[in-house]
Amino acid sequence: MPTFVSELRQRNVLRVAAAYALVSWILIEAGSVLLPTFGLEWLFKIYVLIVIAGFIVAMIVAWVFEITPDGVKRERDIDRTAYAPQPRSRMNSLIIALLVLALGVSITFNLTGIRRSDVLVNEPVARDSIAVLPFSNRSADEDNRYFADGIHDDILTRLADVESLRVISRTSVNEYRDTNKKIQQIGRELGVSAIVEGAVQRVGDKVRITVQLIDAKTDEHLWAKTYDEALTIENVFEIQSEISAQVALSLRAALTPDDELRLAASPTDNIDAYSEYVKGRANLSERSFTSLEAARRNFERAIELDPGYAQAHALLAQTVLVILSNHKSIVPSEAYSVAGQAVETALEIDPQLAEAYAARGLLESSKWETNRIGPGNIAAAESFRTALALSPSLADAYVWFASLRTSEGEIDAAIDLLTKALQIDPLSRIPYVNLPSFYAMRGQIDETTQMLVGAISLFPDWSTPYNYLSNHMQKLGRLDEAVAWGLQDIRLNEDPMSGGYLLPIYAEFGDDAAITEFVEQFPKDHPLYPVGKSYWHYITRDYEGALQELESIDDVSEFPAEFVYPLMVGASIMLGDYDQAYEYMTEGSPTLTGDTDATVDRKNVQDAVLLAFIEQKRNRHGQASKLLDKAQPVVEGLPRLGMAGHGITDVHILTLRGRPNAAMEALIEAVEEGYVSSQVFDPWPFDEDPIIEPLRSDPRFPAVQQRMIDKIELMRHNVEAARSSDEWSELLARAESI
Repeated sequence: MPTFVSELRQRNVLRVAAAYALVSWILIEAGSVLLPTFGLEWLFKIYVLIVIAGFIVAMIVAWVFEITPDGVKRERDIDRTAYAPQPRSRMNSLIIALLVLALGVSITFNLTGIRRSDVLVNEPVARDSIAVLPFSNRSADEDNRYFADGIHDDILTRLADVESLRVISRTSVNEYRDTNKKIQQIGRELGVSAIVEGAVQRVGDKVRITVQLIDAKTDEHLWAKTYDEALTIENVFEIQSEISAQVALSLRAALTPDDELRLAASPTDNIDAYSEYVKGRANLSERSFTSLEAARRNFERAIELDPGYAQAHALLAQTVLVILSNHKSIVPSEAYSVAGQAVETALEIDPQLAEAYAARGLLESSKWETNRIGPGNIAAAESFRTALALSPSLADAYVWFASLRTSEGEIDAAIDLLTKALQIDPLSRIPYVNLPSFYAMRGQIDETTQMLVGAISLFPDWSTPYNYLSNHMQKLGRLDEAVAWGLQDIRLNEDPMSGGYLLPIYAEFGDDAAITEFVEQFPKDHPLYPVGKSYWHYITRDYEGALQELESIDDVSEFPAEFVYPLMVGASIMLGDYDQAYEYMTEGSPTLTGDTDATVDRKNVQDAVLLAFIEQKRNRHGQASKLLDKAQPVVEGLPRLGMAGHGITDVHILTLRGRPNAAMEALIEAVEEGYVSSQVFDPWPFDEDPIIEPLRSDPRFPAVQQRMIDKIELMRHNVEAARSSDEWSELLARAESI
């Protein structure tokens, strides 16, 4: 009986296996060169799997079939006694020939350099990620830094529009200006496989630009070139286009026809307009109060010099919307008018401009978030998707899209978008303060604190994380720490509104002097000055004076609704005018008052409960009950404390539902968790809260209130001690130790 091995030999399975292995080696070696040549690197893994699968098929065929003088037959149908054994020399000779061929192919590919493209200095590998470091300024005139930055910024922007490349955004690469770090370290920190370095020297009417593409893993040069040209706008853009195209080709990026057109585009023919645009872009990226105002002037000047400068129009729109969102130093009607016109002009000039679609998305989402009426959020989402389809590396579009999703309650989607933004822009600042807010929404208080402290350690000169951490501490009931962090924000921030969020704390401390000082120093020409005067009356409990100030304003719709209507509603309630409070609520929250089936969510739940209270006072108990039914499950899903906390909204709901004992127990629980102040959550101080009035007769209430007063007094003492010694480190260290 034949053994298994003898059967293998008889059926030529071993020789077929050897021959196939050698053929496979040749095919794989050839594929490793030919596929990348045609831009098909992605197909190589599939190609190898097909070759391996073919080996299995060949072995089955060699076992089942045999070549005979009468043709190919199945092994089981062959009478071995009728055929003489076939000579093996022919098969052996074939195997030897294949072995020689395989060795020859391997030696040729690996030793002669055929794998390398003749465009490159060294062997490239498949790459899809790149960082363009700030170009150094080699001119004697330091003002020429803006020109060097413009060259860098345009090359980065052109490459970011290439769909097949992941390009690290300017925010992150700017952290490496004048760095001494090695290329390999930068590559690891930014998670890229290649890095572009460059330098610009401008002398008179001549410009020299040197650029090099470096493998971030090996620190080897992949491509380099020096350009010496006359300084004309045409030459500048031609050089930028050539550099961008060469970098893309060197990285073997697949360029679509649209990519090629964008790489070759010349956005302006006016070098002075280009200079203003470059300065504006640098100022916009800083995101400070003064830099944003300067950016607006830069873009407006660029447009004056070249009305057809589409990119300047798009970034002007972005600038005024960021000013409105971050600093409120422009009234909404002006911001929306300027941004709307700028976006439309930009898209008329260049219908494929990603920055313009991103600006349109920001405009549409900003409008929708003011009253949440209509399909503005849907239109905004579509604009963001278009922007990202045109420029997948546009980090700001991901960040603004995430803010929209947050407003819609889609927290997981928002986190995903911010994660993508950080992949493109690892040192982008905004995600480092927005992501903690998502953890706060989930009630992960310590994680929120740690992330904000981490953001401060990363960006110690940026005021925003100090602002966020102060707000977080304030809503945790840690008022003394909130003041300490808020003062750090004021130290870094030129915005006259900085520190305004500390006024409720000063009111709790009875520090009228600090409130008065803030109001007196607030600029009288600031758009929010009339509202600030009203707030001063309100926080000092002059509710009639607060309403008089607001009612003297010709058009309150010119001011952000979140600043105006809570004051008007709160003051009317404090004065006992519930019909007037309802009218103001109708103007401030039209979706709640105009539609009984309106959605109640995290964004408007406290307004819904406040409206329910007003409706009860107006003897509309049915409407009040519907609102409370919608609000209760929302509140149950929210944390009590922290920057996303609801405070004692559950206490309000239980009180309005006529359950005073349950409401009292909820209040005791809130104070045990750290709740000390209503003014940071609601439009009134705790001792004047009209909703919990039925609880004041509970024998447990005085002790609960006294406990809050004692905590506030202790924190007031801590702040006074720190202020007198100008030593805030102990208060700051508490959050840092978590």
